[in-house]
Amino acid sequence: MEEWQFPRCLELIAQPCELVVKIIIPCIRAIVARELVLNHNMTQVKVAEILGVTQGAVSQYVRGYRGSSVDLEKVPEIRKLLDKLINGLATGSLREDEAMKLVCDICDTARKKGVFCRKPIAKKYMRIADLICYRYMPEPETKSV
Repeated sequence: MEEWQFPRCLELIAQPCELVVKIIIPCIRAIVARELVLNHNMTQVKVAEILGVTQGAVSQYVRGYRGSSVDLEKVPEIRKLLDKLINGLATGSLREDEAMKLVCDICDTARKKGVFCRKPIAKKYMRIADLICYRYMPEPETKSV
């Protein structure tokens, strides 16, 4: 009797979210941590509390040792969302559900703007990055002669 094997199509369902969790979320945390510490004079301990990470992780985010694999800040739409998130966290005016929504919006915008398409992605995630790029990136324009 043949051994049951996990359907490969189910691997594809989880991978886009895995790519976001492994790449985009750490980048968001790094940007937020860096700006809260450097521009809003928050302590690393306070930022760690806000982000739900350790002070050591915040230190690594601030020094650029973690979460710097993609350039989210270079996309104007993402920069605007990041600013809203950072300012809301800095002033305490952002509710938890609003912060979560902003993070989701940042991830969705990163996918739609092809952030994964512009940066080398670990071999493990290349297939799903290619699928995301194929789905969201427009076809190159052809010039009529």
